[in-house]
Formats: sequence, structure tokens, C-alpha cells
Amino acid sequence: MSFKDMVAADISAVFLNPNEFGETHTLEGRECVCVVSGWATDDRKAGLQGGKRTPEGLHGDYITVCVAASDLAKIPTEGTPFRVDGKRYVVDKCANDMGMLTIELGAYRMRGGAFA
Repeated sequence: MSFKDMVAADISAVFLNPNEFGETHTLEGRECVCVVSGWATDDRKAGLQGGKRTPEGLHGDYITVCVAASDLAKIPTEGTPFRVDGKRYVVDKCANDMGMLTIELGAYRMRGGAFA
């Protein structure tokens, strides 16, 4: 078994395994096993990610989704809308590492109102 074969097997057997890290979420209308982590604007200002994705005057919720590329109809691109469990986000960044997507998303709001 090659290294690439082992990585592909680990995506579903370890990283996205519901008994390990994986959880079921609806991504762009499809139920997928993925890993979702999130943080709020205050965390970003405290130094996480350098606060670089929070434009001045905007606040919001930010999440990172790790999912198998094969579970989505298409790989999302920067600046496009992306729904997670019915909530609308904007793709800040998407990386494809050997079949595992890491999608950074932001849901911005101004004056306390969220974009939906």
C-alpha cells in the first residue's frame, strides 16, 4: 500500500470517523461527515489567526470545515457563498490536501445584524 493510499484510507477511517473526530453536518445541501471548529470575532482580536480576516467595522462568526473532497459536488472557491447547517457563510480560503478539504468560512455582520 502506497503512502497516498494510506492517507486516503485515514481520511474516512480516522479523521472523519464519527467515533473519533467526525460529525454529521449539512454542507451545501448534502449530509456529510466532517469536522467543524469555530470562533468568534473577540477570539480573533485576541490573536488567533492574527485577526487578518476581520475587516474593520465588521464582526462575525468564523468556522473551519474539514471534509473529504469527494463528499461535495464541487470544491468551493474564495468569495463564494457556502451553507453549513442552513447558515450562510462566505469562503475565505479552501485548501485541498490529498483529498481532504480545509475550508475557512466567515459570516460577517454589521451593527449587530447577521448576514443570512
